[in-house]
Amino acid sequence: MEAANPGYVTLLDTAHVVSELFSTRNVPATIWIDETGRIIRPPEGVYARIRPSREADPVPNEKYLNAVRDWVKNGENSIYAKQESALREKARKPTPEEAEAMAYFRLGVYLHQQGHGEAAIPHFKRAQELKPDNWNFKRQAWNLGDAERDYGTNFRDEAQKHGPAYDPIDLPDLPEGG
Repeated sequence: MEAANPGYVTLLDTAHVVSELFSTRNVPATIWIDETGRIIRPPEGVYARIRPSREADPVPNEKYLNAVRDWVKNGENSIYAKQESALREKARKPTPEEAEAMAYFRLGVYLHQQGHGEAAIPHFKRAQELKPDNWNFKRQAWNLGDAERDYGTNFRDEAQKHGPAYDPIDLPDLPEGG
């Protein structure tokens, strides 16, 4: 991060605390937080620029940018601001299986950080078995090793088995004149 020297606040969560606390499915994730620290929209995989096809250059994601503009203009009255109940559902306590998966994942991270990469693999595998739709677990483990050699899979195969890396985003169209 220091080498990139971004002109905006950036969080580098090497302990994966944010993904655990906010139940993110993948990174990067966007969370809308208002001036008082209240979460307005839970974690979503969304980008300000999108690539319409593999060959095309990225273009502004106008629907998403219009949603942000509406929220800036209308605050909590924006049609894009989530209700407390929807936010609470996303911030729920983990199930016992999810907690166990996180424990295996954390143990894998710890072992890898201690220089025991081979010993970490079974723990990463178990975390992925318990929570196969958690792309954070997959991506971190694969970045620390080789997905095909160590896990017998790849991004495309996992997406076919477990669905996309991001949930669809609920962004209604702005009303006329909005």
